[in-house]
Amino acid sequence: MTEQISQSMPVSEDKASSTLPKKVVRKILWRQLFLQASFNYERMQACGFLWAISPGLKHIHKKKERLGESMRAHMDFFNSHTYLVTFILGLVLAMEQSKQKVETIRAFKVAAMGPIAGVGDAMFNLTLKPISAAIAASLALDNVYLAPIFFLLLLNVTRLSIQIPLFNYGYKSGLKALDKLKDHTVAMARSATIVGIMVIGAMSAQFVKLKTTASIGYADTTFSIQTDLLDKIVPNILPVLFVLLTYRLLMKGLSPTKIIFLMILFGIGGHYIGVL
Repeated sequence: MTEQISQSMPVSEDKASSTLPKKVVRKILWRQLFLQASFNYERMQACGFLWAISPGLKHIHKKKERLGESMRAHMDFFNSHTYLVTFILGLVLAMEQSKQKVETIRAFKVAAMGPIAGVGDAMFNLTLKPISAAIAASLALDNVYLAPIFFLLLLNVTRLSIQIPLFNYGYKSGLKALDKLKDHTVAMARSATIVGIMVIGAMSAQFVKLKTTASIGYADTTFSIQTDLLDKIVPNILPVLFVLLTYRLLMKGLSPTKIIFLMILFGIGGHYIGVL
């Protein structure tokens, strides 16, 4: 993909600027933390992306006409993962510095934002966040008052430790980095998704409490469906099934408020008829 873009859209003859100063890089990395501060449903993260990259653009483009053209192009629709956006920022700045044409950069951003978002969702939304939340929730249940701070620290320290190297890698590698990433995107996303599913399953068994009081009486003994059957064959199966049912209802378009209301009715009704 990147080879086709580069071949079809030649590089400008303008002379490239020097390497970005550390002060400019620090500004870019600081600003990208506010990528979604101006999020909207017309261009989504475009304003935040431009705000983050503008110190680099001002250093690279000394002519106002070229700077204005570049800034207008970066106001096009953009939506990717906030944790991995530094990779795209670094690559785009490398392209800007090598004086690639605006159409080339626009085409690259469109090609990159989807795969990057997919990898980010699998790595962070389905893996890191649930694991961090599970650890913090366990601490909170043990009356550790710093559990929320632990959650935020774990999440953001991990985020920053990834974002800074990704920016440097993208900036130094240029378009070659995208080809390398695409070679491993599917494997990375699949591995992270598997880990995420395992974490969600473990959290369901740990934090969702659902047991049945139903029993079967015969002769002088009582057979408990929960302790004598389910706990011995498939422990915690009811919480997992309950979570799967909730997920199914969400996928059907039912709102969280309605699902909570149904849970309340289910709990009251189940207790009333003697099965919960």
